[in-house]
Amino acid sequence: MNRFNRPALAVLIIASLSACQSTSEPRQAVSDTNKPAMQENQNTLQVYEKAKSDYSTWLEKVAESKTLVIYSKGTVNTLFDAWDDAVDVYDEFASNPAKTMESYSVFSSGTYADKFNEYIATVSVQYDKLQGLKKTADSLLADSIAEMAYLNEIDAKSVYATKFRSVERDYYKLYTYVEDNEIDDAQVKQAEFLQKAKQLEALVAMKRNIAPLQTEIATLRKQGFKTVAPISYTKTSAALEQAQAVVNLNPRDAEAIGVAVEDVQFEIAHLKHIGQEVKKFKNVDDDKFEPLILELENRLHVIAQTLDDLDLRNTPMQRQADVLADKVAQLNEKANLESAAADANADPQLAALVARLDAVNADLSSKQSKNQVLTAQVTALEMANENNESLIGDLKSIINTIKPEALNPFVDQKAGGLPDTNLTPASSVNPVTSTASN
Repeated sequence: MNRFNRPALAVLIIASLSACQSTSEPRQAVSDTNKPAMQENQNTLQVYEKAKSDYSTWLEKVAESKTLVIYSKGTVNTLFDAWDDAVDVYDEFASNPAKTMESYSVFSSGTYADKFNEYIATVSVQYDKLQGLKKTADSLLADSIAEMAYLNEIDAKSVYATKFRSVERDYYKLYTYVEDNEIDDAQVKQAEFLQKAKQLEALVAMKRNIAPLQTEIATLRKQGFKTVAPISYTKTSAALEQAQAVVNLNPRDAEAIGVAVEDVQFEIAHLKHIGQEVKKFKNVDDDKFEPLILELENRLHVIAQTLDDLDLRNTPMQRQADVLADKVAQLNEKANLESAAADANADPQLAALVARLDAVNADLSSKQSKNQVLTAQVTALEMANENNESLIGDLKSIINTIKPEALNPFVDQKAGGLPDTNLTPASSVNPVTSTASN
């Protein structure tokens, strides 16, 4: 679009002054006569510069307003209609600044500048209205705006096109409620929209993460894996249900969903492996099982040879597996100790701590050994004490048995039928007999 050239206007003014000076009228008279014209030209230049500045300012603002159509399509249309009219008027005087102050039409007393300013005023009103609607909607519908942005981010439209269009229509209606100042209705409808959008979000997550797993498991079921390996199939189904629960709980938790999906994939691979092994055995005749067993044993033997050049084939396979597991554990422990030693050598402070720990462990082991010795001694003493108490009991029993005979030598006579009377001992009777004889 053409722009006014200020030097051109200066040339026009200078030419006018030169023409006036070429007349035969006195210099003072000519100067006084051209003052109004010069003032008018200066005013025209000012009006033009103002229109030019307004045009540049609103050109940028109107371009930004194209993105605000969601807040009010009608307001945006009115704004652009007024802007188009303003541009048409501006084009009339953009290349001819003098035309700025000319009458716009025979039916109007206003100038081109007046008409341009009239359209710009309409643009300004509509723009301010849009900004007000935007401020209200951005605050009131913040949750819906974020949810719709996320659905676009995950490209929900490509996964569930029909459902996405339905959600999108509900989303646009929310702005209509705001435009009509129906705030309560906007809040109620926003809650409904969010529920519907969250469901679509979960469906998209299920479609992308769970559906492929479901298809693979269904294929394995058709191939008979559920029948030949029911335990493994059940574990796989349980892992799938767990993954579905994770997605439903939080469709945006990519890390948790990834872990759950990996668990299902692991169980699927395990199911395939076990199923194939079972099918292999089921297809073997009874007299041909030995080669398969020998093959399994050979796998263990290869591992044993690799670990420590062992040959465990003279022991049951379960025992072979246990020995290999222990061997691996020992190797791991050794590797950990070597790693700790290497770290200790690399760090003197750590080495000191390791040495101190070793000393504490040695002291603890010594004390435990002493404790075991003391415990054995206490146990021996307790056993000896029990033996002594038993002997004492036996002695008491013997003493109780022989005690009556020691105290009464006549017990046999008494037992022979003597009357049970209170007799004085013989030693006390003799003196009485002597006295009587005398």
